[in-house]
Amino acid sequence: MNVNTRQQIKNLVSETLTKKFDNYNLETDYKPFFESIFSEKQIFTASLIQSFYTTFGMSIYEQIAVLLATSAGFYAERQYSLLGEIDKTTEQLIENHWQNLKTSLKNKQDIDCSKSKEFQMVLNSIKPGRELLDGDSTVDVYIRKPSGEEFFIDITTVKNNLKSFESLKLKMIRWIGLRLSTDPTAKFNTLIALPYNPYYPEPYLESRWNSTILDGTNDILIQEEFWNFVGNDDNTYNELIEIFQEVGQELENEINNFFKNL
Repeated sequence: MNVNTRQQIKNLVSETLTKKFDNYNLETDYKPFFESIFSEKQIFTASLIQSFYTTFGMSIYEQIAVLLATSAGFYAERQYSLLGEIDKTTEQLIENHWQNLKTSLKNKQDIDCSKSKEFQMVLNSIKPGRELLDGDSTVDVYIRKPSGEEFFIDITTVKNNLKSFESLKLKMIRWIGLRLSTDPTAKFNTLIALPYNPYYPEPYLESRWNSTILDGTNDILIQEEFWNFVGNDDNTYNELIEIFQEVGQELENEINNFFKNL
């Protein structure tokens, strides 16, 4: 990671934290059971931390990914619109395949959920389509390498349940259809990304997504797999952790004073 990119990421994280401290207001939701157990300060602290989780999950991770990919020499964009049009026959084919995946999971049966099979399945069926917005058009992070290969990435919460991963699987297959409808020769991949592994140092719990639904790293990148990929460097994730640690050290007094004065 070059010095400029490192500083940009550091500024982004630092400014996000500072702005949150300056402008945060506790939501006034009535929580009678928790208020009977915990102090107002404890509830406020929990609410603030949850707000940070949401802020980073909604936009900061996307911005960092774009900065890293751009620094690596790729074209990158967040909240990218993937335009296309899936014909009714292919739409039904995708729906049937997705339902079969869910049924096989429920019945503990093996079924081929490989990305290569799904790509070929859609390619063999898709009809030329117009460049239209679709309900699944929004891509969290779009990356295009100098070779022209494209990557459509959805950054998701780290503790999705199985139904959420099932829905993401459907989105990934529909993205294949949307892209192929406008260019059947396009070289690309669709990916789900988890910014970190909440079970570290243990492996991510496969029971949350199950190999019957997702095709391993062809479908999902977790923690360093994701960050090292967008940064095109095997040390990117470690460098990101260093940056966050530096921000924490530099803002230590401000953070301590904020919580002290709650």
